[in-house]
Amino acid sequence: MTSIAITSGKGGVGKTTIALNMALVLSKIGKRVVIIDADVAMANLGIMLGIDRTPVSLHNVLMGEMDIKDVVYKGPAGLFYVPSELSLQKYFKLNFSKLKEAVKKLEKDYDYVIIDCPPGLGEDAKAALESARTAIIVLTPDPSALADALKMKHVSEHSGTKNLGIIVNMITKRKSEIRAEDLETVSELKVLASIPEDPVVRDCGVKQKPLILTEPNSPAALKIREFAMKLAGIKATLPAPSKKGLLSKIIQNIKHVFKR
Repeated sequence: MTSIAITSGKGGVGKTTIALNMALVLSKIGKRVVIIDADVAMANLGIMLGIDRTPVSLHNVLMGEMDIKDVVYKGPAGLFYVPSELSLQKYFKLNFSKLKEAVKKLEKDYDYVIIDCPPGLGEDAKAALESARTAIIVLTPDPSALADALKMKHVSEHSGTKNLGIIVNMITKRKSEIRAEDLETVSELKVLASIPEDPVVRDCGVKQKPLILTEPNSPAALKIREFAMKLAGIKATLPAPSKKGLLSKIIQNIKHVFKR
């Protein structure tokens, strides 16, 4: 039983996508998993699951109105989740210090408590980071993301949260990108996974369908699955990444028509 904060120094690096899909992988292999949308100002987890509103949420817990176990919902593939609200009306009434105790309660019932943290170094982000036993920092292979990730590392070390390492996301293999080995040297953290830029990720976001469930053989999905299974101590046997582009799909559709 452990809690993992998935954090980042800046927004737009794919943190929520990685948190949700690694949680789904762990759930699909039989682990009891709950994911918390701790980004209470910019809640995106529900949107990615195709769920716009829920009767109660993490906001109610942080306002002292409800127990954390009363705001846990059952999601796809056996995954459990704790949503946050899209509305900002309650944001300034939240007591972020309540989050750590809420996470401890969930740790008693689940193998993994995955916390999707807010980006940056605000009060909400620090509280989310401090609520977990361990942390994984998500960044893209560029200087600004690395600089912000180093700040997150510093904050987590001072909060007593153990850094497991970094996940490098949206890799395009351009020469201008910082290499994984250089990221390890500068950050003094292990690169846990290198996830390629994958247009399917954006498509899934638009459709509000999790990547792992809708495009499990896409390049990004395979890398996330490999990492999550390794985290669980299981060696992944993965198929080759799907390379079907728009042209190949059109050709397949034409063939299908002529076979009728």
